[in-house]
Parts: sequence; C-alpha cells; structure tokens
Amino acid sequence: MEIIKNCQPFNSNHHLVVGFFEKETIKLHPAINEELEKLQEQELIKQEKGAVTKIFTFGRIANPVVCFVALGQKESYQLSFVTEIAAKISKECGDHLIVLVPTFVGLLDEEEVFKKMVMDIDFYQYQYDECKSKKQERQLEVGFVRATDQFNGLEEYLHVATAISNTRDLVNKPYNYLDAKGLADYAVRLVDDISHPRLKVKILEKKAIEALEMNAFLGVNQGSTAEPQLIHLSFQNSEKPEKVGLVGKGVMFDTGGYSLKQTMNNMKDDMGGAATVIGIMEALARNDVKVNVEAIICATDNRIDGKALLPDDVLTAMNKKTIEIVSTDAEGRLTLADALCYAQKEGCKKVIDLATLTGAVVVALGDYTTGIFGNNDEMIEKIIASGKKTNEDIWHLPITDHIRKQVRSSKVADLTNSTGRNMGASGAAAFLEEFVEEGTKWVHLDIAGTIFHTSPSYQEAYGASGVMVKTLYEYLKNN
Repeated sequence: MEIIKNCQPFNSNHHLVVGFFEKETIKLHPAINEELEKLQEQELIKQEKGAVTKIFTFGRIANPVVCFVALGQKESYQLSFVTEIAAKISKECGDHLIVLVPTFVGLLDEEEVFKKMVMDIDFYQYQYDECKSKKQERQLEVGFVRATDQFNGLEEYLHVATAISNTRDLVNKPYNYLDAKGLADYAVRLVDDISHPRLKVKILEKKAIEALEMNAFLGVNQGSTAEPQLIHLSFQNSEKPEKVGLVGKGVMFDTGGYSLKQTMNNMKDDMGGAATVIGIMEALARNDVKVNVEAIICATDNRIDGKALLPDDVLTAMNKKTIEIVSTDAEGRLTLADALCYAQKEGCKKVIDLATLTGAVVVALGDYTTGIFGNNDEMIEKIIASGKKTNEDIWHLPITDHIRKQVRSSKVADLTNSTGRNMGASGAAAFLEEFVEEGTKWVHLDIAGTIFHTSPSYQEAYGASGVMVKTLYEYLKNN
C-alpha cells in the first residue's frame, strides 16, 4: 500500500471515500451537494449499515467517484466496525483512494479510527502470489484526510502493518520455499535490513544445540534430513533491567511423525508462532520501542525416517526433566519446552509463548478466538485488553490440578507428552508449565485456530492471518 501524504480531498483524480451516519444529510462539496440531497430523498444512497454506494461525479469535482459508506447510528458506532469498513474500502472502492477520516469518527477518537484505517486497509489489500507464474499487479494508493494535519503516528502504523504482512508471507510459504535454515536466513536478513544498533541475531546449529542438551528439541528433529536451527533475536532497547521472552513454535512442517496425521494439508502453518514472534520483533525494532525482548525459536520439521522418534521413547529436556513420548504428533510442545528453558537461561522473568499447538483449542474456541493460559492473571488480563483494542479475540482457558496430574502420570518418566483427546489444549499448556521456573511470569497463546483461515469470512483473505502481532506489539509497547 502506497500512502499519499498531505493530500487534498477535492484536488485529486482519486476516488473519494466518505462515511455517513443514519439520519444525517450528506454535505460534501458545493458543486454536488444539491444532487446528493436528491439522491438521498430518492433513497438511492444505501442506508444499511456497512453498505457502499458509488456515485459518479461527471467532472463536477476532481474526484471521478465518491464512495459513500453507511455507518449506522452514531451512538452505537464501534471501533471494531472500522475493520469491516476497511475491508470493504480495500475491496470495493478502487485502487486510488482519498479517505475522509473525520466522516468515519462519530463519537470515537479520531486517532484510533485513523490508526485502524491505515492498518486494516493495508491488511485487506494483502495478496500472496509468490508461487504463481503470473503475479497480481494491484497496488493500492491511498491518502488520508484528517481534521488536523497531525500524521505523527502514520509511520508507526505502517511499520506494524508491514510486519504483519511479512508474518503472513512466512506462514503462507510452502515448506519447499522455507525450511528451518531458510527461516534462520530470513531472520539474519531482516536484522540487516532494519539496521537497528540494538537488534541482534544469533543462530545456533546442531552441535551448539547438542552442547546445550536440548534433547526434547533434538528428538523432534531426529527424523529430518534438514538440521535444526535455534534462532535467537535480541532487542535490548530499554534502560530498565526487565527482559521479556518471546518463544515461538517453529515446526516448519508437521507430518505427525510415526503418529502419522490422516491429513496434513496446510501443516506449513505449524511455524506460525515463530513467524509471529519475528513479526513482533520487526515492529518493535522499526518503531524503536523502549523494551528489552529476547525472541527464541527452535526450528525444525517433524518427519519420518529410520532414526525418527518413536512412541514409548523417553527424552530428557534441557532442564533435565524426562518425557515419555505417547504421541510423536505432540511434538511442538517438545520444542517449546527447551525454548522456554533457553529463554529463562537468558534472564527472562516474563515469558510469552505462541504456538499452533492443538486442534482441541479450535474445537473449543473456533477460528477467530485465540486461547490464552498462564500463571499470572495480571499479564493475561493486559494481553486480553490489548487484543480488544486491536480487535483480536482472546479467551482465558484453565490449567487445573487434575490436568497437571495427567501430565505427570507417566509410569516411566517425569512427564507424558500427551494427555489424549480430552482436555487437549489445557493438557498441552500444563505440559509447558512444567518448564516454567518458580518466579517466572508465563503466558501461553494457542493460535492453532486463528493463524490460518481456509474458510475465511468476508473480511479475511485465504491463508495466514498474522494474528497476535499487533496485540503483543500493543502489550509490549504499553507495559
């Protein structure tokens, strides 16, 4: 998306996009106001909430088309509805737009409306065509007119939007376009491109991972012909001593191992947590946010060969806890276990992990709500509040003592890596909790349902959603 700065609403051949509220007479420009009143009287401008009406101006003003967007009653207009409006603007109003922001504000804060307009219009014009022989050439050019000339937040919003698009690109890439080494190389290139003096990257390969005795992570990698990669992004940009750990599940493709999946289409998205973590780090660094964050990704695929992990095997994690392998398809939590240990070894006393961890969370919450677990209610509440602000739904799910007992029920090891079909999302969270040290504040986000959409709603594009980048950016920036 290309932004036109300091644009004028009636001095451009771009389509003009205007919002209006129920029972308000549309006044826009002396050259067309009389015609607009007639169209309203004849009910030719659609009044249903969310409806778009295109009016051709036939040279009366410089804008060839005015797109009117019905917003309903001013008193009931919600910031979340701006997202639906942004989708329609992006899809229905052409490639060259001037958006008259004040007409969309109603009783809301103009800065918040502007922020959502910028980020959501960019979101909905996203297309992934890397694998197509013919690329889609659409380039949306949009200008924003505000009540004041204040555009101080524009660069920040665009940086977050770009980070979300890059996250979606990573998740959408098929495995033969992006393996563990490819993700590590991407992280190195990104750090070089951002060129922030306090953003660093370190890549650990197999020998270094073995030296750390990250045997849960290495166990998942046993069946792969591609070596594992530990990606460590560090952004130390605050004088405060506190460091936050971001841990992302980086299973580049998941066959289920010997507990073979019946279907594995779209398992390229099993590295969605890793992609999200990289996107958050990009947004923080490009906007020079004053935080200290360590991002840890254990990247591998989960495949089958003669050396692959078997059910009944026992692994020893980095913290020396032993794990009985009940299912080789419960592999993401094994990589996360060692990643959590590594993050805490790096001095992180607050840790947030993101993972496409369980089908059970999709059964419980569906495709548009992320499950959240953790040991600190204050962190959980603040992340949920950040999600409400960014229009990303999050729901708090439990870890009970009964579930903890099931995770510890192995007869041959300290832990079992799967509690079975029942309580699957909570069982996975309880497993991860075993690798959280006393005194560490920890939150787990299960994004299995929300990271990738195969049956999208009207607003969504097929494929990766970039979910949680803007929510956790908002949380880290303000806490």
